[in-house]
Amino acid sequence: MLHIKLLELESEIIAKEEAARAKSLAVLPAECDLLKQAVEHEIGMHLADVTAIDWRGWLTYRRGANELIIIRGRAFKESGMFGKVKAGLDFSGGLDSIADYGRQFDVSAPQDLDHLMINFGVVPDDDSSTTAGARVFLWYGENLAPYRLIFEDEVSDDPEHNLLNAVAEGLSWVVAKPKDLTLPQFLKQKK
Repeated sequence: MLHIKLLELESEIIAKEEAARAKSLAVLPAECDLLKQAVEHEIGMHLADVTAIDWRGWLTYRRGANELIIIRGRAFKESGMFGKVKAGLDFSGGLDSIADYGRQFDVSAPQDLDHLMINFGVVPDDDSSTTAGARVFLWYGENLAPYRLIFEDEVSDDPEHNLLNAVAEGLSWVVAKPKDLTLPQFLKQKK
């Protein structure tokens, strides 16, 4: 009987710790959204924005409340005689990506388009009941490989300039990296 009580007590402690950790991760400072807005402003084009018929370039879109994706895009004409021309992901399903995003479905980056992802996390203090601060992360996505962390900074340190420089460098890698090389192989070859 004592063993069962101890297991129940341990389960309750673990559940409380997990709930506290999830709560701390859900509360991000307003600066995180400002950083996403700054990057979106610099890129200029968003998924499903109306654009010129010959537009090609970078676009951004948000996945969930916490992620910002930066990826190659191009113009797609919606069906119909009066269909608008909108920015979609630069692959054969680009028009579908516009429709899915408009319906607020999850739009995943296609495997054949390298891209960058910005997200945020809260670093817990030593006592795990408080948080030290939010951090911004910039990840490189390619093929089926896991995302590679290419930049990390404290949000409270005003990382906008450093983040924008890291985004610019990451986008230059997307353009310059041959499809047959992984990012580590490309960076090793580049040295």
